[in-house]
Parts: sequence; structure tokens; C-alpha cells
Amino acid sequence: MEKKHVLVMAFPFGSHAAPLLDLVRSIAFAAPDVKFSFLNTSASNKSLFSNDNNDGGGCDNIKPYDVDDGLPVDYVFSGNPQQPVELFLKATPGNFRTAMYEAVAETGRQISCLISDAFLWFGADIAQGMNVPWIPLWTAAPQSLLVHVKTDEIREKVDRIGKAFWTFN
Repeated sequence: MEKKHVLVMAFPFGSHAAPLLDLVRSIAFAAPDVKFSFLNTSASNKSLFSNDNNDGGGCDNIKPYDVDDGLPVDYVFSGNPQQPVELFLKATPGNFRTAMYEAVAETGRQISCLISDAFLWFGADIAQGMNVPWIPLWTAAPQSLLVHVKTDEIREKVDRIGKAFWTFN
């Protein structure tokens, strides 16, 4: 049986990477034989894994890999918070591909699934090129996903509330 290797691509800005890592940790605990390669910038990985000694938060099967952040070696922050994001996006997807090859070489396992922040839209192309499933996670607004999942239940409750309202009037 082929040993599974899940590639995870994080968007390192704002609050995007932390919920993605939380999801991966939950899955990793449930699937200890699966390797998870968490691709993210060095600065973001240091923040997320600082309390873990880079061990995946108690999960031996999660390993962070650093991707190029796109910042020039002599970069000085200009004060414009959009600039590092733009430089990072210019470095993508090549920076993720480089780290992906490193993860495959180090683990000896081909990628069997790709999970990414939905903001990293090119994840679909990478997954398609490898002929593996792509699971995008929309970390910025999980409530919208919940609404879609619970639509029938919400409609049923709203309908009952509406009927009760009209009964009293």
C-alpha cells in the first residue's frame, strides 16, 4: 500500500495560516501514518511552530518547510503592509514548487493530496498537474461554509420562527 503524503500550502499573512495548521493537526492526530508537509514562509512558520520545537505541535507526522517570501535580501519595510504580500505573490507558485520538491525528496513519498488556503488559487493547477485531490480551505470566513453545510437546518428553523411570528399577530 502506498504511504500517504499530504502537501499543505499556507498563505502566511493575516490569520490565514493558523486555522489551516489547526485543521492539519486535527487530521494528523487521526492519521498518524500520513506525512504532512506544511509549506509556509520562514517567519510565519517560526510564529506557528515556536512552541512546538518544529515538531508539528505534538504530531510527529507534520513537518514545516520554508518557502521563499519574495523579499529581496536587503529588504527594508517601507511601511506599506501590502508590499510584502505583493512580493510574496510574485514569488508564487515557484516558491511552493521548490519546497514541494524538497518535501518529496526528504520524505521519499509522492504527494497524494494537496490542501491549501483557497487564496492560493494556483493550488488547483498544481494538484491537477500531479493528478491528486485539491482541498481548498477558506480560512477567512468559515461561517460562510457553515451556512452552506447547515442551509437546510437554518431554513427549517427560520420557517418555524416565521410561522410562530405570524400565529401571534
